[in-house]
Amino acid sequence: MSQVRNLIGAILTVALLFAAARGQRAARPVRPAAKAPKAKAPMAAATPSPKELAEAAKLSRDKLIEASKNYRESLDKLLALQKQDEARALDLVARRKQLLELGVIARREVDESEKALAESHQKMNETNQRLDEVDQLVAEVVASEELSNQPNSQLPGTTQRRVLLVRYLGRNNWSLSNDIAKVDAFFTQRFSRPMPVSAFGQTDTHNRLGFDHSNALDVAVHPDSVEGLALQGFLRAQGISFIAIRGAIAGSATGAHLHIGLPSRRTVWTQ
Repeated sequence: MSQVRNLIGAILTVALLFAAARGQRAARPVRPAAKAPKAKAPMAAATPSPKELAEAAKLSRDKLIEASKNYRESLDKLLALQKQDEARALDLVARRKQLLELGVIARREVDESEKALAESHQKMNETNQRLDEVDQLVAEVVASEELSNQPNSQLPGTTQRRVLLVRYLGRNNWSLSNDIAKVDAFFTQRFSRPMPVSAFGQTDTHNRLGFDHSNALDVAVHPDSVEGLALQGFLRAQGISFIAIRGAIAGSATGAHLHIGLPSRRTVWTQ
């Protein structure tokens, strides 16, 4: 019996201790949860001043000049290598023709060397075209600075004339895919030769230098030449926008061409 009483006493003691512990936890005050710090309201972006806009425009122009200079230097190096390839191809064609006359080789070997020479010519033409594209794009951007201080509310059908350019804003919406045929037909019929297109839509040069030229056409004629003046007259009659650019520097024809369509928009600097 004594053992039973001792067991009951132990159980009661444990129960009392457990009840006392619960009472202490219930009486303990609950601390409020810490509040998250209030997020600061974003500051409104300040409107750039005319001076800041001018500096940004100059920086963009400087970046274009620097990027175009680097790209042009790489093209000049490539062209020098291609000229060496052309010289070797010319020499090979001459030697194989002599061997053919002597009956040492077959005609097929001469044809292969002539094909390689034609391919070298094609590569050089492509590189020269890219060089022209660089000059024309730089000329377009530099010349368009002459319009930077003019109001942007130019009305369709009007012409702006500056030292380096003539800009005409046409009344009709130009579409390269839909309107190129009639421009090319006019030039071909008028001058009995294909129109010298130097940049048709977006090119690798425009991609590299960060300009959208996807709906524009560049024609390699000087604006003051007979062909250039005739083409400008036709574009005005058709209500097609164009920029006639005399060059990047006054008195220089470097980059002179007709840009058909609205000015190329800068997209992103890739270099």
